[in-house]
Amino acid sequence: MNPPVPVQLPAGTPGLPPLGGRLFVAYRLTWWLLAVAACVAIAFSGLDQATSTGILALRLTKSAVLLAVAGILFRRRSRDPVAAMLGPALLLWIISSSIDFAEAASWLALIDRFRFLLFALALLLFPDGEWRPRWTRHVAIAIVATFALGIVEALGVIQSQLYLPVAIACVLSALAALMSRYRSLEPGVQKQQLKWVTLGLFAGIALILAARAAAALTSAMAMPAIGSVLIEGLFQFGIIILALGFLTSLLRYRLYDAEAAISRSAAYATLTLALVATFAGVESIIELVSQNYLGGSIGNVSGAVAAAVAAVLLTPLHGKISNWAEERFQRDLVILKRQLPDLLTALSGGHSVKQLAATVLPHIEQAVHSTRIALIVDGNLTATHGIAIASARRLLRDWRPPAATGLLSRDDEASFPLMLALRCPLGSLRGWLLLGPRPDGSYFGKDDVEALTEITPALQRTLFLVAERERDNERQRHEASELGASLAALMQRVANLEASRPARPAGN
Repeated sequence: MNPPVPVQLPAGTPGLPPLGGRLFVAYRLTWWLLAVAACVAIAFSGLDQATSTGILALRLTKSAVLLAVAGILFRRRSRDPVAAMLGPALLLWIISSSIDFAEAASWLALIDRFRFLLFALALLLFPDGEWRPRWTRHVAIAIVATFALGIVEALGVIQSQLYLPVAIACVLSALAALMSRYRSLEPGVQKQQLKWVTLGLFAGIALILAARAAAALTSAMAMPAIGSVLIEGLFQFGIIILALGFLTSLLRYRLYDAEAAISRSAAYATLTLALVATFAGVESIIELVSQNYLGGSIGNVSGAVAAAVAAVLLTPLHGKISNWAEERFQRDLVILKRQLPDLLTALSGGHSVKQLAATVLPHIEQAVHSTRIALIVDGNLTATHGIAIASARRLLRDWRPPAATGLLSRDDEASFPLMLALRCPLGSLRGWLLLGPRPDGSYFGKDDVEALTEITPALQRTLFLVAERERDNERQRHEASELGASLAALMQRVANLEASRPARPAGN
């Protein structure tokens, strides 16, 4: 497994050092105290008789997930300063969200202020603790000042309502810094980390805001129990997604699946909004027409017709929205599937197999993020990318082709975990496209494998066409060389015969 690709940081941006010494001991002690307090809060929330079973189950599930995330970060990233702020923030979130603030004591508000401080600073410095861009230092000062304001408000020293809007502004500034870092980074591990945490943040915050908006809209009316459970589910699930986004990013687990996850999330969210809007619009139009022209409501017919229209539009909308999301968020794979066949056709005319591979392999590497690629044709290591030919030969010294089913095989411990068989038109196996792991060491995603499978026919067709032409050209050169040698020998023999003939007498 390859180590993550290092990212060059700009000069003059010193970050937070790894935890050590007394600070590390204090952090561990604080974490254990907060973990115990979180477990106590979970136990007390489970004893609340006034809370419905559904809402209680959602809150306990959220608390269990946050506790697990904090524990994993504590164990796996114990000296990381960003993880050291994020883990206690999640534990404080368990404590503060396990009790209703409308009936809670002021000390719970103080806990929430500390949670804001840690979470906002972790978001501001994510993922490596660097002060980038430089104005993040000013945002950090604003976060600390906002924390102090929240403390004096919670203690009743001053009476104001400034803390919440200022805290929201600080979080938005931290998100802006996150997006600025994302735009300034070259493709690599850190950029993929920011993609994962951005997905978690936007999806989680969207669900939390949706829950808050739904609660505000229904606060003045009698809300059925199922509505309360649904709103609570949106809120708690939003917190879970937010925490899992940070966990996946900090552990660098399957970083290069971020594009696929973002694409699917955007597609499903857009499809859901489109279907809901279609249903509501059609139902409203039918009700309006019935009232204006039929003199009354037509009951459940409008809902049934609206549902039927939404069902009819489901398949075409899903296809169009999925294609849009793929082109927007998985552009490298889309370009590979669309443009590589045309590139192969253009290269098939006058290029050799090595020239063709030198042009094509970098495009494949860019699309699927493979660390190294090797191309084997007719038993010979023909070309490589991301690794020297000599190094590839050493890695493949004891390599044997998989049992010839001819498709894909997987071995996470191999130097080339993805092996794509290349066949001639009659079906015989003539080559292999071997791909090394992604920079984070993970295996390729489903979309990557599907894209590679889709381009295989054009690749193997062009590759073996060029190989056959090279073989024919080599055979013709060999035949021409032999013919030239034969002609030269014949000419030499003729010259020798001419030289050996006796000279004719003069006058004859």
